[in-house]
Amino acid sequence: MIQAMLLSVLVVSICTTVHYFVLRWVSDTISQRNREAHGQNLGLAVGAITTAHVIEAFIYTLFFLWAVQGVQIGTLEASGPGSKDLSLMDYFYFSLVNFTTLGRGDLNPEGHLRFITGIEAFHGFLMITASGSFVLQVMGGKAPLSKT
Repeated sequence: MIQAMLLSVLVVSICTTVHYFVLRWVSDTISQRNREAHGQNLGLAVGAITTAHVIEAFIYTLFFLWAVQGVQIGTLEASGPGSKDLSLMDYFYFSLVNFTTLGRGDLNPEGHLRFITGIEAFHGFLMITASGSFVLQVMGGKAPLSKT
């Protein structure tokens, strides 16, 4: 359990840092541009934030793989008949489903991997909510994290 907690702290720290720097970059870019270009600024914000979320989910994917194959603190099993070996894409799909809190249930974590799965859902919800708040501010013509 300690390993799962430490892995969770590490992955949350990495993903939060990635998220902050993407939001900061978008904000700085908007502050240097014409803030009246709402459509362009909104497109930049949504595109960059979507990319950041996909990258963050992929970082979680790598941690799930490490937790299962390296540290061996749990497994990820496909539900239903004819279970197969899971591919990188299966892990990525599992991570995206958890990050967005969709929670489909066709892949099931076992052991302490369940803890990391719960943390990803919480953290993903937090990041998506922060992103929504950021986008609303951009829509209002602001550069939320800019110093100028």
